[in-house]
Amino acid sequence: MEFLLFIFFILFTLVSILGFGKLFEFIFFDKNEKYQIGLTGFFGLFFLSSISYATHLFTPHNYIHNSILFFIGIFLYIYFFIKKSINFEKTHYVIFFFLLIGVFLAKSHDDFGYYHLPNALHFAQNKLEFGLGNLNHGFKHHSSLFYLYSIFILPFIEVYLINVLNFFFLFFSVIFLSDNIFKDLKKNKFDNSSLISIVFLILFISVFNRIGEYGTDITGQILAGTLIYFSMKIILRKEININNILIIFALLVYLITIKTYFIVYIFLPIILFIYKENKFNILKDIFLSKVFFFSVFIGIIFSVINISATGCIIFPIKNLCFPNLFPWGLNLDTVSYLSTWYEIWSKAGAGPDFRVEDPSAYIKNFNWIGNWTNKYFFTKVSDFLLAVFVSLLLVYLFFKKNLKLSYISNFKKNFLLYFLVLILFILWFLKFPSLRYGGYILVISIIVMPFSFLFKFEDLDYRKLKRNFLILFAISILIFVSRNITRINKEFVYSAVENFKSFPFFYIKKTNYVEEIINDQKFYIVTNSSCWSTPTPCLRNTNIEIYNKFNYRFYEKNK
Repeated sequence: MEFLLFIFFILFTLVSILGFGKLFEFIFFDKNEKYQIGLTGFFGLFFLSSISYATHLFTPHNYIHNSILFFIGIFLYIYFFIKKSINFEKTHYVIFFFLLIGVFLAKSHDDFGYYHLPNALHFAQNKLEFGLGNLNHGFKHHSSLFYLYSIFILPFIEVYLINVLNFFFLFFSVIFLSDNIFKDLKKNKFDNSSLISIVFLILFISVFNRIGEYGTDITGQILAGTLIYFSMKIILRKEININNILIIFALLVYLITIKTYFIVYIFLPIILFIYKENKFNILKDIFLSKVFFFSVFIGIIFSVINISATGCIIFPIKNLCFPNLFPWGLNLDTVSYLSTWYEIWSKAGAGPDFRVEDPSAYIKNFNWIGNWTNKYFFTKVSDFLLAVFVSLLLVYLFFKKNLKLSYISNFKKNFLLYFLVLILFILWFLKFPSLRYGGYILVISIIVMPFSFLFKFEDLDYRKLKRNFLILFAISILIFVSRNITRINKEFVYSAVENFKSFPFFYIKKTNYVEEIINDQKFYIVTNSSCWSTPTPCLRNTNIEIYNKFNYRFYEKNK
């Protein structure tokens, strides 16, 4: 019964997201254009996250709020389906069926109980509050993904759709990439962007196969990779028009709200703008578009929510934090310490059970290189690079008879885009060289792009091309399924197997907490533990002043 309930909610969640995605297209884009279902899915996720932002300013995301949104999405899907505006093809059902195994998990991301679930629950049970960053460290990290989670906490299923929402990022990206390939093969139009989409598709499915460990970083990188591919495609095919630029612009805004460090990708639409003639007219069309005004609106709410939590427009950038202006804000010493800590962690200078003696000296002048190489490169990075190069080797072996060297002309077409990716890669390596902090997609792009530039496509056997692609696609799906079967088996024979009795629902730790009345309001105190599903507000730090003002709750550290 639980299994059927889980499947039921997954299917209707997909339907609801696509319904909002079509509404987003109808409001903000050319109504005469027909958009790929993968993009529709991303639009739906963006629109729902935006609605979550806006409503949270005034109301908690309780069951009534969330159920109304859920059913509105379903009715929108039915309406657009009747209008034949949504075309969910047979291949989409097949892909969905095979990838669905990824959502059956017992163990979630290591930070899930620390701040992913507590954030979502807090937003579901409380409207906007000020100074959340003072409650515990996890509440300093704002992501629109947590707001998306909070509006899918529904009756009967409760919190168990959270990891499914991560799955949809992979699913929408996979069908977007595969649809582009099938469309090219059907039209006998195979070029460098087709090859890039094949490699991206294989790597996304085979590498990002552990849905439960996505967090905000992997979901963001999947969307970032989709945007990089889409940019390459429209440059190579000279399809740079206002509609495509606005699509990239809208999804870029969403990407930044998922994880703020993706703000460096703001140069993507700028590069497309450089390639385009009649720049003044394009610029005018962008600034006068509904997408632009909507994005400004979301940017303002994004900043307000950041400020409400930490007193920073963007945390943890010290120059954008204003504790003197916002008394609930974090002090600048704390912000500086945390900024340095993230850098130390990403450079293998700290872990759950160790830390270098002199962190400041460690991160200066490449002192970290040796330790990072031994502890991180020859474990995480080397394994990932092996997967990338095996994928490239498979692609080469399957398509080598159809490829002819043509490096210079293809490189020229995408020089600016590749230069941007190279700069971003260098910045990533110098500052936060951890794959989870944007590194996966940068490493993939910096290798795959020049690989694709090597070839020129002409006199192709499209029947053979399609066969080869289907074999590669099947191999990647097989890897995804087999690795998830292995994962599920390990979870069931794990030494703490009693933790997994809720399968297919993920495990939620039962934490001990103490109820305490502060200013005539009930709070729940946990010690030496993460909040997990503790009722909210969940406090780990009680050295704070709590008060109400203008019908909003404030948390300030005691002076």
